[in-house]
Amino acid sequence: MLSSLNAIQRGGLYILFGGVVSAVGRGMKPGIVVDSVDWYDVDGIVQAMADNEVLTHTSAALYAFGLMFVLTGLNSIRHFVTDTGLVGDMVRGGTLLGMLSVFVLGLIDGLDHMTVRVLDDGLGSNSMDIAVAMQSAKLGIVLMLWPVLYASIGIAGLGGTRLLPGGIHRTIQGIASLFMLVTAVLLLTGAALESNDFWNAISVITSLTLAIWIITLSHASYKGKVFNSTS
Repeated sequence: MLSSLNAIQRGGLYILFGGVVSAVGRGMKPGIVVDSVDWYDVDGIVQAMADNEVLTHTSAALYAFGLMFVLTGLNSIRHFVTDTGLVGDMVRGGTLLGMLSVFVLGLIDGLDHMTVRVLDDGLGSNSMDIAVAMQSAKLGIVLMLWPVLYASIGIAGLGGTRLLPGGIHRTIQGIASLFMLVTAVLLLTGAALESNDFWNAISVITSLTLAIWIITLSHASYKGKVFNSTS
């Protein structure tokens, strides 16, 4: 079935599947839904992980597994676009930056495995302090990577509007792309805010916008309305 689809159709399916799996993995991480704590309460997150070791390992594995499919999908889209002008630069450049961000996000999830291992084996003179330091470092990286990821999606999306005919598909993609860029700025300016409500609100709105965008783009690709060049 997949062999009968073009690169952007396959890419859309990979991103959709990987996005669902990684979202489930993220939601399963202790401290999010199970034993929920504020995102900046690193001590609380570490304690929740210590109390739910199996769930921590499972959620980290699912999150990384889902991101592998997202990477594959982004790579398919990147190679689909052959435009040699600014549009091609925006789509391929934004997609590449997004791939690098997603790769690092998946890579640092290995810190969740090590956090539990440090606590389990009692490594170091104070294993709790080491675990908190690891999760603090991970949080700092995430706070910088998410704005970069949203900005790259926005840049690629704006360029991609030229690869769609006029109409509802192009309108939705244009609005969603601009929203991703605004989100990136909001997250950068709000990174120092100790406001769980702010981050939760941004996450929910952005997730809904991305979902609508992916569904719209998938529909356009199946209708043969996505082109690989403006020429």
